[in-house]
Amino acid sequence: MKYLCTAATDLEELIGHECTTENGSVFTYGPLPQAMLNDEELVLENSAALPVMMAAKLHVLCISLFISEIAVRIQAGEHFRLLLH
Repeated sequence: MKYLCTAATDLEELIGHECTTENGSVFTYGPLPQAMLNDEELVLENSAALPVMMAAKLHVLCISLFISEIAVRIQAGEHFRLLLH
């Protein structure tokens, strides 16, 4: 999976966020948990636009991700990779 980063890309965009719908609140996964759940490679294109601290946080999240809004822990599978390009 490929995802294009911009200077405005933040962790909420990459991890996901809650959306309000007619049926209530629903959490929409961003590209990071989607790739982890699908056990596939995630290529963050234009990652040079990301702040240095954000890139460091992403490397920590690649092992295990806890999404507090929905109380879900996602473990990276053996084929998951995060590539910063």
